[in-house]
Amino acid sequence: MNKAVHIVLRVLVLGILVLLLINPYVRHRSSVVEQPTLVLVHDNSASIVLGSDSTFFKTEYQERLKGFREQLDRDFQVDEYLFGQELRDFGELDFSDQLTNLSAMMKAVERRYYKRNVGAVLLFTDGIYNRGSDPLLLAEKSAFPIHTVVLGDTLSVPDLLLKDLHYNRKVSLGSTFPLRVEAAAVDCAGKHAMLTVTLDGKPVARQVLEVNTNRYTKEVDFMLEADTKGVRQIEIEISGLPDESQRLNNVKRIFVEVQDQKYKVLCLADAPHPDLGALKSVLNDDCAMDFVFGHDEVPDLAGYQLLVLHQAPSRRTDIDALLTQLQRNKKIPMLVVVGNATDIDALGKLQHAIEIRRMVTNNQLDVKAVVNPSFATFTLTEKLREKVGKFPPLAMPYLEINPLLLHDDLLLQEVLGVKSGQPLMTFVKGDRKIAFLFGTNVWRWRLYNYYQDKNSAVFDELFSKTLKYLMLNADDGLSVFAKEEYFTSEPVVFTAEVRNPSNELVVDPDLNIQLVNKKTGETYDYAFAKRDHDYELNASLLPEGIYTYKAQTTMAGQPLSASGSFSVVTLGIEAQQLTADVALLRSIAAATDGHCYTVDQMSQLLEDLHHDLRITSVEHHETRFEDLIHTRWILYVLIGLAALEWILRKMFGTN
Repeated sequence: MNKAVHIVLRVLVLGILVLLLINPYVRHRSSVVEQPTLVLVHDNSASIVLGSDSTFFKTEYQERLKGFREQLDRDFQVDEYLFGQELRDFGELDFSDQLTNLSAMMKAVERRYYKRNVGAVLLFTDGIYNRGSDPLLLAEKSAFPIHTVVLGDTLSVPDLLLKDLHYNRKVSLGSTFPLRVEAAAVDCAGKHAMLTVTLDGKPVARQVLEVNTNRYTKEVDFMLEADTKGVRQIEIEISGLPDESQRLNNVKRIFVEVQDQKYKVLCLADAPHPDLGALKSVLNDDCAMDFVFGHDEVPDLAGYQLLVLHQAPSRRTDIDALLTQLQRNKKIPMLVVVGNATDIDALGKLQHAIEIRRMVTNNQLDVKAVVNPSFATFTLTEKLREKVGKFPPLAMPYLEINPLLLHDDLLLQEVLGVKSGQPLMTFVKGDRKIAFLFGTNVWRWRLYNYYQDKNSAVFDELFSKTLKYLMLNADDGLSVFAKEEYFTSEPVVFTAEVRNPSNELVVDPDLNIQLVNKKTGETYDYAFAKRDHDYELNASLLPEGIYTYKAQTTMAGQPLSASGSFSVVTLGIEAQQLTADVALLRSIAAATDGHCYTVDQMSQLLEDLHHDLRITSVEHHETRFEDLIHTRWILYVLIGLAALEWILRKMFGTN
C-alpha cells in the first residue's frame, strides 16, 4: 500500500513537470463594474464678462455655480475642467483667458475619456470661439451626450467692430506696404461707419462704410508709405454710433518697423511649385526671395545669404554655371529639396556631403515624417514633435542615401507604417552648411497645419528654424529664438543655444540679454536659465510695442552676441463678439442627443441628469490567457507533492 502511494505521488509530480514543459495556456475571465462619470467643462474666457451682464457673472453667478457643483458632487462622480485656449483642471474661475478654442477642448475630452463610461459632458460657455475649427463638426462624432449651458450676453445690440488686421510687421524703407482691415457691424443696417487709419498720430486714410445688412462684414485695403526708418505706430478705428455700448472692439493699435536692411535668398527650381510659396511664407519681411526656373540664367550668388535648390539641379539647369558660382561662394549655405525632377548625378557634382543613388523605377514613395528624438542641431517644441508625425506624406523618389560626412537627422522616413531609420530631412556641416529634404509637397504640411489649428505655427517653426540656422554665421556660436509677435496677455519667452568651436551645444557660460522698447526707450535686463542642452528665459508680460534684443556671453575668451526684434500687441480678440452664440450651442446639444439650458435652468439640468437612463454603471468582461507555468499555485502543489512523497519515504523506508 505504501509503495502504491509512493508511485502515485511520483507519477503526479512527473505529470505536473511534463505539463509545465508543454506549457499550455490557462484562460482567466474577470468582470469590472465602471461607475458613470460626468465631465463638467467651464469656459474661462474674457468674452463672458465683457457684455452688459458682467457684474452678474463675477458675483451672483459664482455662488450659483458653486451650489450646482456641490450638488453634482454629492450625487455623481464628476471630473471638472476649465478651458480657454486649452483644457486644464478646474481652478480659479476669473474669466481671464484671452483666446477660446472649443474644438481643442472637445478633442482633449475625447482623448482623455476614450472608451470610458461617460454619462454626459456639461459644457458651460457662451459659444464664442476665436481659435480652432468648427466645434459642431466634432460634436457630430462625439461618443457621449453634451449638455450645453448658455453663458454671457444673449441680447444682440448694435455694434461696430474691427474683426482682424493683416499687415507686415517689418517693411523696407521707401516701400509701400499694405494694410488690410476686416471691419464688421451687427444690427446696424442702414447706418454709416467711418474707418480711420492714423500713422504716428496723424490721420493718413479714411473710408466710409455703407452698412446694408445686420450681419455686415467688409475687407478694406489701405496702402501706406514707409518713408521714415524706425518704429511706426498705426491706429485703426471704426466709428459712427454715438450711443454704442461696447467700444473695446472699435480700436486696434499695431506697430510696424521700417528697416533699411534686407537679407536675400535665391531659390533655384526646376519649375514653379506650391512648395516655393509655402517656404516663402516662412521668411520675415526683412528677407527677399528671388526665383530662377528651368533654363533661366544662374545669377551671381555673392549677394545672397542662402541658396534653395528645389528639384534642382534638373536636366534644364546650367550645371556648369551653377558649379562655377558655388566654387566662387564656398560658404553660402544650401537647402536642397530632392524631388522626382532632380538630376541626381548633377547634384552629386555640386556637393560631397551625401551620396545619393536613384533606383531604376521612376515611381515615387509616399513617405511620412518621424521626428528624430536625438536631433540636437537646434531645439524643437513639444508641439512640433507631436504634430509633425501627423502631417501628410511627402512624394519621394526611390533613393539610396549614404551620408559621407557627420550629419544630424531632424526627420526620419516612415513608409507604410514602417520606420526605416533613413533620413527624410538632415543637416550636414562641412565646408558649407547644407540641409537636405528628400521629398516634395511640403505645402500640404502647411495646409494641414492650418486646417487643424487655424494657424501654421508648427510648419513655420520647423522651416523658420531651419532657414535661420542655415543663414546664421557659424562663427557666432550663439542663437536666440523668439516669436515674432507676442500678446500683452502672454509671457515673452526666449530660448537660446550656445555652441563651442566644435559646434557642440554647451551651457557652461552665463547668458544675459537686454530688451529695448523702441517706442519708449525703456530697457529690460535679464539672465537666461540653463537647461540640459540650451537656455530659457521667461520675461513675463511686457507693454505693447516693438522690442529689440541683444544677447551676450563669452566662450573661450571670445565674446558672442545675437540680436533681433519682436513685437508685443494688445489682444482684444475676445471683445470682437460679445453676444452668445445660442444657435451653435443648441446645435451641439442636438447633434449629441443632449439638451441646451440657460443659467436659470441649472436646477432643471440637475433633475434631468437624475432621470437620464444613460447615466448608469457599465460592467466590463475581460478574458485573458496566461502561461500555466506562471500560475503560482501549481508550484505550491508540486512542492507539496514532492515533500509529501519524501516524508512518506523517510517514514516507511520505501525506495
